[in-house]
Amino acid sequence: MTPEQPATRVAVLAGGSGPAAVAIRERLKAEGFSVATIDASDRDQAKAAADRIAKELGPISVLVTAPEYHDAAPFGEMSAERWLRLLTAQLGATVNACAAVGPGMARAGRGTIVTLSSWVALAGVAGEAYFAAATGSILAFTKSFAIEVAPQGVRVNCVAVGPLDKGVRPSDIAETVAFLINDGDFFVGQVLTPAAGAVV
Repeated sequence: MTPEQPATRVAVLAGGSGPAAVAIRERLKAEGFSVATIDASDRDQAKAAADRIAKELGPISVLVTAPEYHDAAPFGEMSAERWLRLLTAQLGATVNACAAVGPGMARAGRGTIVTLSSWVALAGVAGEAYFAAATGSILAFTKSFAIEVAPQGVRVNCVAVGPLDKGVRPSDIAETVAFLINDGDFFVGQVLTPAAGAVV
C-alpha cells in the first residue's frame, strides 16, 4: 500500500447536525471515508480531538467545516453578545477547525478542506446583514487560507450553501462537497454555490 493509497481514508466533519451536515456525513461514508465529527467551538479542544482522531484512525485527508448556527435581526437591533456568538459560531468555529487539522495536512503534503458558508454572504437580504457579515468572513478567510497552504499540497475551497427552502436539497450540498474532494483538483480558493438558480 503506497502513501498515496492509505488503507483508510479519514474525514473530519466539524460541527453541524442539520440536514446539510447529515447529508455530507452520509456521502463521505458512501465514498469510503471513516468520518469523525468534532466540536470546533474551542480551538484547544478541536486540536485535541483532531490529534486523537489522527492517532486512532490515521492521517486526516479531508476536513469539512459545517457551522449551522443562524441568527438575524434588523441592523442595529442585535446585541453585542448575540453578534459575538454568531461570529464565533460561524467564523470562529471554521478557523478553529482549520487550525486543528490544516497543519497536519501541510506536513503530510496533501489534504482537502471544504468550508461551508451561506448564499446570504453573496446576495443582499434585508434583515440578514449580521449573518451575511459572519458567513461572508468565511469566504474571505477561505481565499487567503487557500493561497497560504496550497504550496504544501492542501486544497481549500468553499461551498456557499443555497436556500434549502427554495429547491436546494441537502444532497445537492453533499454532492458539491464530494465533487471538490474527488474531482476538483483545479479548484483552489473558490466558492461554489449550489443554489438551484436562486442566487446568480
